[in-house]
Amino acid sequence: MFHEKWRLALTLLRQVRAAGIAITAVVADAEFGDCTTFRRTLHRLQLAYAVGVSSTLTVFRGTPILTPASRLTGQRGRPASRATLAPDVSPLKVRDVADTMPARAWRTVSQRNGRHAPWRARFWACRVTPANDWRRRILAPEVWLLCQRDFGATPETKYYFVHLPATASLKALVRLAHQRWAIEQQYAGLKDELGLDHFEGRSYHGWHRHVALTAIAYAFLQGERLRRRRHTLTFPQARAVITDILTAHYFLTHWRHLKMLLDLAEIPLRI
Repeated sequence: MFHEKWRLALTLLRQVRAAGIAITAVVADAEFGDCTTFRRTLHRLQLAYAVGVSSTLTVFRGTPILTPASRLTGQRGRPASRATLAPDVSPLKVRDVADTMPARAWRTVSQRNGRHAPWRARFWACRVTPANDWRRRILAPEVWLLCQRDFGATPETKYYFVHLPATASLKALVRLAHQRWAIEQQYAGLKDELGLDHFEGRSYHGWHRHVALTAIAYAFLQGERLRRRRHTLTFPQARAVITDILTAHYFLTHWRHLKMLLDLAEIPLRI
């Protein structure tokens, strides 16, 4: 049966918590962050999160002022049962909120991911209330809107909803939003180096065992790195060494192919 990715993610999240594993925060891209139900469920589970959102998502600055429901003098019929927005309050797109901020309001934050060189970007954050729930006349919980703008010639701006206390620092918001980097590196290592995406079977049980095997292999290799506490070969380096060895072995055992390549190298080419 088909299920949306955000439904699958929430199902896995509940299963992990039911198994007794503590979850401190959830990070996700805009495919999940744009889903109101996904964010609402994370609030219900009392989980911190940092999720990417599209630039067209609408928000209220801070918590919007509401006009309480009341019966006007001389009004007939059933009185209004729900509050309404104040006349001067309206939702704004997150990109419009960011564009109203002057350059001096943005702060440069530098961060280092693993052994990579530090990167820098400009950030700005404010407290907002997502406006999607207001369609049902319900105010969503207030969260942080974190905006990131790089230093390129045509700077790209990214947007995040971050559920952390109102007293959280800008660096804390950035740190949580960029925890996805380590997860993406792990996923890339599982696929590119350990063959997570090489399964060609047709049964669920076979696929599940393949995923479990690659995950165990990854955990073992990472554990060995931490245990030895010294510089070791990375996955790409190990693959390059093995590739060179296998290539040399192939040409030593297939010398005619090697001679053909050497002959081709002597042919002058005009481009």
